[in-house]
Amino acid sequence: MFVPERNLKDLVVSSVRAKERSISALAKDLTTVGYKFHRLFLAGYLKALADVGVLREKEIPPAKVYTASTYRGKNLYDCVGEKVRAVESDPRAQTRLAASVLSRLFRRPVFLRELKECGVDAIADLPTTSKEEREEARRALAKLHLQIPTNEPAYFVDERRNELRDAIITDLLVEKFDMAPLVLDTRQMKLADR
Repeated sequence: MFVPERNLKDLVVSSVRAKERSISALAKDLTTVGYKFHRLFLAGYLKALADVGVLREKEIPPAKVYTASTYRGKNLYDCVGEKVRAVESDPRAQTRLAASVLSRLFRRPVFLRELKECGVDAIADLPTTSKEEREEARRALAKLHLQIPTNEPAYFVDERRNELRDAIITDLLVEKFDMAPLVLDTRQMKLADR
């Protein structure tokens, strides 16, 4: 059964976080909360989550038992924060650059909690958005089931040209899609270019 309202990974992780579960026990847990999945489907899904490091798999014959892994992969905010800190040492400049990167990526104002997710917190001189723009962005996120308080500030850094921002976005894409072999590290100079 396909359940678009809930993320299956979140259901599984929340169930095994409390106590380690076998495939059968997990299937029963999910059924009690209204989500019925075939046991073979669930076994394959749990194996995939274990392969990517979200769950830990332990063999207790005749069953396999799954627990939540402490590993949490980096999300976009973590990656943006790392890149920003690598190129900027000033906390205010880091915050402005992070807001610029996220604003460019999302094409919307960036909320305070998103900047904090990046690990930056010197918010003093960032331009805040109007109430209407903030509410429009908040409503868009609410459609994705991400609730933002109505009083949380939002920032929008609209810079036409920002080479650092563009370099960070390019690096994020190259790393995410393993495109490093496609990128030319150096550019050949011609006499006319000098």
